[in-house]
Amino acid sequence: MRNFVVVVALWCCLTVPGWTQSDQDAIKKVLYNETEGFFTRDKAKWANAWVHKPYVYFAANLYGGDFLLVKGWDNLEKQFANQFKSKKLTDKVTIQNANYTIHQNGNMAFVSYDQTLLDSQGKTTSKESRVLEKINGEWKIINVIALTNLKNFGLAQKAK
Repeated sequence: MRNFVVVVALWCCLTVPGWTQSDQDAIKKVLYNETEGFFTRDKAKWANAWVHKPYVYFAANLYGGDFLLVKGWDNLEKQFANQFKSKKLTDKVTIQNANYTIHQNGNMAFVSYDQTLLDSQGKTTSKESRVLEKINGEWKIINVIALTNLKNFGLAQKAK
């Protein structure tokens, strides 16, 4: 019996970190897919990254000093509806996410990371944070805070 307990304890020590890594990889994939779906105008891919509940929350700063705050999935979907109406892409955007900090506690995870978007206009950087919830074995976004570095953003837009 003692050997059995030692084997089970050893097995747990070796496999639980793997579960955590698997969750972290899944979380990173959801974050990437949400952004990629947005920029490729793939509404299904973008929407699949989100929980479709009234408690979702989206906040971002905007050029000109204003901000966008959206509460609830229905409102979020309406807010971005125009982004998905046209399938014609105006520019190819390359997404680079780095410097992840992932804190997972059961079926909830808080993530912060740096995002760089590259397109024909140049580079846009931001500090991103997300809260995700694991529902039926899948990680989904429930909260977004996107703080874009707008210092040089206006210069790129004026150069268009």
